[in-house]
Amino acid sequence: MRCQRGSTLLLVLLVLGVLTAYLAIRTVTDLNSERDRVTTAALALAKSALIGFAVTYSDSHPGQVNGYLPLPDLGSSRNNNFTLNEGVSAANFSGNSTHLSVLGRLAWRTLDLGPLRDGSASCLWYAVSGSHQDAQKSTPMNWDSVGHFELFSTDATPAGTVSTVGDEHQRAVAIVVAPGAALPDQSRANSSVDTVTECSGNYDARNYLDSVSPNALINNIVNSLAGTHGATGSYPLTAPKQIIAGPVWDEGHNPLINDRVLTITPDELFKLIQRRADFKTAIDAMLGDLSVCLNALPPTDARLAASAGNKGVDNILAACAPADPARANFLTNWKNNLLYTKPAALSTVNGTSGCIAVLFFGGARTQRSVAPLSAQLRATAAQTGSAAVFGDPTMYLEAGNTQFPASAAYAGSGYFHAGTASADLVRCIKGLAAGSTQQSFAADFSGFSVAGVGVSPVAQTRSVNIATATGNSGGCFWSPSLVPLAGKTLRTYYDFKFSLSDSFAVNATGADRGNGFTLQLVSAESGVAPDTCGAQAAMGTLAADSIWGGRSIIVETDVHRDAAAPSDAHDPNENHTAILLNGDLDHLQAGASMSAACDGTAAGCRHLPANKFEEAPPALHHQRIEIHSGCDATCSHCSQFPLSPPNDYARVAVWVDCVDCSDVMADLDRLAQRPTLQRCLPSNAALSSAFWGFTGGFRTGSRQQGVTLSELIVRSE
Repeated sequence: MRCQRGSTLLLVLLVLGVLTAYLAIRTVTDLNSERDRVTTAALALAKSALIGFAVTYSDSHPGQVNGYLPLPDLGSSRNNNFTLNEGVSAANFSGNSTHLSVLGRLAWRTLDLGPLRDGSASCLWYAVSGSHQDAQKSTPMNWDSVGHFELFSTDATPAGTVSTVGDEHQRAVAIVVAPGAALPDQSRANSSVDTVTECSGNYDARNYLDSVSPNALINNIVNSLAGTHGATGSYPLTAPKQIIAGPVWDEGHNPLINDRVLTITPDELFKLIQRRADFKTAIDAMLGDLSVCLNALPPTDARLAASAGNKGVDNILAACAPADPARANFLTNWKNNLLYTKPAALSTVNGTSGCIAVLFFGGARTQRSVAPLSAQLRATAAQTGSAAVFGDPTMYLEAGNTQFPASAAYAGSGYFHAGTASADLVRCIKGLAAGSTQQSFAADFSGFSVAGVGVSPVAQTRSVNIATATGNSGGCFWSPSLVPLAGKTLRTYYDFKFSLSDSFAVNATGADRGNGFTLQLVSAESGVAPDTCGAQAAMGTLAADSIWGGRSIIVETDVHRDAAAPSDAHDPNENHTAILLNGDLDHLQAGASMSAACDGTAAGCRHLPANKFEEAPPALHHQRIEIHSGCDATCSHCSQFPLSPPNDYARVAVWVDCVDCSDVMADLDRLAQRPTLQRCLPSNAALSSAFWGFTGGFRTGSRQQGVTLSELIVRSE
């Protein structure tokens, strides 16, 4: 019996021992799981905040491109940022330089975060590649900029320590590190020179990132950098900094590395950056600036020649440098994606023939479309090109466009779209042939003259403000050059943005801001360019009794209703756009029909919403005008010469808020984008050539308004 009781007691003790061991293991497992969860969440939040910083960099740094990342917190003794706070990004610290990679604590305060900690309660660390740090900016900065960090995995053997990166473009531009608990030989005593109130410890990276000393089992890779406190280092393209993500143990299950690492790649930044509306605007403006400049040069001009290296672009970049510093900066960062050719024979671009040269923007990297069918790479000079090396066009262009630089039929969009970011963008370059003219704000801004009051040219951005002014005069901005109309096609593009919002046209309450602006083409028979401006109430237009306005074409953008004497223009309730003639803004003049259809069936458009152009906040609007001569009486068929009956009419078409319509080298596709308004006019000998300019008339007081006009180009050919 005693033996049985003893056996029972032994069994109970054994069960209790097993249960205790199980509960202990379960507790440790649960604790480790919770620590892993905390670490994973902290790393993810830090990565998200850093990506947000890079994607919106230009918002807080006007004139800069996006993609740059902040320096880490190097400690209050080294940060050089005039603050003793922890968690603040270092400024341009002593010893910093271009291409220098920098490691420190995550600048959580700069990122509007709290002090993020991993599961061991250690604050996170962060390293930024020298290619992307924002204090000493490397250029170019674009979606092909290569990071300096290469991630490795390991099984704690030399042969098993291998890169996880497929090519240069997959290297990290930043890493976020959860350092974990201290390993042997790591000291995390509080710094005596740096503020460590929040995170405690010190700023020597070797006390946090593993391993402390090189270890042959992992090919001597250490996660800290080479410079002071393990915090800085320069790493060339051919020898990136190697990083190992833990945990890693040796055969005795001793920890070699317990760093948890999360990387940020260039693609993770630019997949978001390319979706920004201002990114599209900047890419399109870069192509537009270059094509406007090149198309204003005579076809024989030496500046149109392609360069021997750098994918043909060096000559045109020298000839067409943007005046606006922000645009010049963008071009510096994105010029590697440009390709240019001027072969001996003419080319065709998207069906437009007669192109003496072709300008490309190679989109985001994708697969090569010629053998070998591998990924496009743009890391080396042989791929990107330089003054001495042409560069490999197959690393930029797709499909039939790899015929570049030969004379060929090329195809692609003329404008960037985020949904097809890898697509080739292409522009036809014709130069300025004899008999053709081109004026633009980009090239000719300084030659425009101011008349009247309230006009403020802005030379840096090549834009003009026409705003509220005292007195009865409007404000005008006249080109000194005339444009031929008879026997020609005139294509015009410009952007405009009103200064203030106004809902009067919607709810008829408050003051109706006004008046508006026009593009007016006036008779050149006098041989003298206009040097005056019309009345404020007439939006500055030159009137019927002047030597210019009596024979003129007016495209008005009207935001004030004049429907009563004495200035009765029979305006509709809505803000509107109209094609008017001969200095007369009365919509009852013959043929000046108004319609809410806005589909090109009438000479005027009554916009909906009724306060279009004065929405809240006011938006940037795009306007395109085409005037074709040699039309039949219905203007169904144009460009029929000579100008004699029955083909002696002119078609004036206007597109309001057209899409991707700034390239004036070819007509807009009228089926893809129907004109907003259109008017068919008998040819007028007095308008065989015309002077032209913007006119505006804006009121004071509660009815004040103003407009900014930009991106103007006028081409006649």
